[in-house]
Formats: sequence, structure tokens, C-alpha cells
Amino acid sequence: MKRDEQHLWGIVLAAGEGTRAREFLRRLCGGRGIKQFCAVTGQSSMLQHTLTRVECLIPRERILVVVSRDHRDEVQQQLDHWPAHNVIFQPANRDTGPGILLPLMHVTHRDPEATVAVFPSDHFIMDEERFVATVARAAAEVPRFPRELLLLGMTPDRAEDGYGWIEPASAEAGRESRAVRKFWEKPFLADARALMTRGALWNTLVFVAQSATLWRLFRRAAPDICNMFDTIRPTLDSSHAALLTAHVYETMPALNFSSGVCEPLASWLRVLPVPECGWSDWGSAERILASLQQIGKLDECLARLAR
Repeated sequence: MKRDEQHLWGIVLAAGEGTRAREFLRRLCGGRGIKQFCAVTGQSSMLQHTLTRVECLIPRERILVVVSRDHRDEVQQQLDHWPAHNVIFQPANRDTGPGILLPLMHVTHRDPEATVAVFPSDHFIMDEERFVATVARAAAEVPRFPRELLLLGMTPDRAEDGYGWIEPASAEAGRESRAVRKFWEKPFLADARALMTRGALWNTLVFVAQSATLWRLFRRAAPDICNMFDTIRPTLDSSHAALLTAHVYETMPALNFSSGVCEPLASWLRVLPVPECGWSDWGSAERILASLQQIGKLDECLARLAR
């Protein structure tokens, strides 16, 4: 195993509430309809599909899953086989910024030289092998750009205003990834149409970066939040860690990673285009139904809803 592979860690984001699709998924899948814990196709939930995908690249002992303490029942049912110290309970939802920083703090504490690959848990991917191969290429490219964060970008098939968009700079000889000219978080539809004509990509929120680089980005964008995590870090090996974390979260502001970090710090980003693999962010019932139609499962879904 190469040295870089020994220091590659995975973070899976599974603490969200998924409010837009929740009622639809409650009717379709039962339970509370919490998106990442729902089995839309087959027997595995979106979270379980994500973990299986990530394990193709990173061993389980180096994959951390951040979850909400409000989802303990679902976590107990679906992650009882996962290493307990790799399941990180978030005391409160403070958006995707702290959702990344909390497990990142644990990764850095265990491996100061870590490179981190981050994965949302609500993505549908038809060709998982092709997608994982692209993540592997991103991880191999990161050592060549140690001070930059490498996002995976998807070629759009429509002017979607619910996604983040990445406007890449010109291609560089001998480089798979491209520098980012500008990052647009959920632009207006007219802007999305213009971005599509200019060859911009959808942001998948899957990215790879050295942990030190990720901390530098956050310290530039949100130093106060980073200082809050600095107060927790010395206690991670103690019995007081959970109590202190909960106390710090009481006053922690929310921070969206895309709009609060990527958008203002676009010059720190690179993007790697992903070959067509049937990717969709299942953030709404409409996107879920569109994917099910694509794979020939729409009638089955409608029958489940009718029951």
C-alpha cells in the first residue's frame, strides 16, 4: 500500500433532516422518512449504499460517519456493525460546515497527516464503479496540489437552480483537474442557463483534500467556528468530550460549506469532471422520481405509494 493510501480517510455526512423529501419518503418507505436511512430501491438505505461505495476505496476503520443524536434509533438499526468510535454524533444541526468540521477534528486527532474524502449520504449513482474510480483519481491528484481542495463536478443535463455550480478555468497540460474560476451556490435560473452554456459543472459536494488544507480553508472563512472546535479537541480522549461538544454547539453559528467556504474561497479550489455515471442528489421527491424512471423502477415506486 502506498503511503498516501495509508493516510486516506473518508467522512460520510449523514446528519441531515432532508425536510424537502421527508413526507414523500415517509409515505414510500415508512418510519420517519429521514432520507439517508430510507431504502428507496432494494433493501439497503441510501446511507448503506454510500458506505458500501466508500468501502471500495477506503477501509472501514478509516471511514467516519457523522450522524444526529436525534436519529439514534435509525443509527442503532443501520450502523450497529460499524466501529462505534467511527460514528460521530452531532449534538445539533449547524449546517454542512460544522457537519464536516466535527468528524474532521476526530480524523486529524487520530492522523495529523490525513487526506480526507467527503461524501454526502443522499446521492444516487447508477454506475458506482465509474464514480469511485473518479474519486480515486481525485485522491491521487491531491498530493500534486496540496494547498487546494479538489471537488468532483458533474456535467449538467439541464439548467438546475437547486445545485451549486463550478465554473472551471482553462485546462492545464498534464492535469486531470482544473482550477476554479468561480463557484456559484444555487444561482438564479437565468444564471444557471448561462453557466451551462459556458461549460460549468454541478457541484456534487464530494471532495478530497489534505486535512491541513481543509482546516486552513475553514480558518479563513470561519475563524470563530474553528476556535470553538479548538476548545473541544484537547478533550477528545476524555470522558468530558461529549458534554463539552454539546455545550460548544449551543452557541455555535450555522455555516453552509458551499456558500460560506467554497463560494468566497474559489481560488483555493480545483474541480475534476466526473464521466457520466447516472448521478443525482436526491434532495427532493422530483429528483428521486426522475432517477427511478431512468432505471425502470417508477411503476414499482408508484405502486408502493398507492399501498
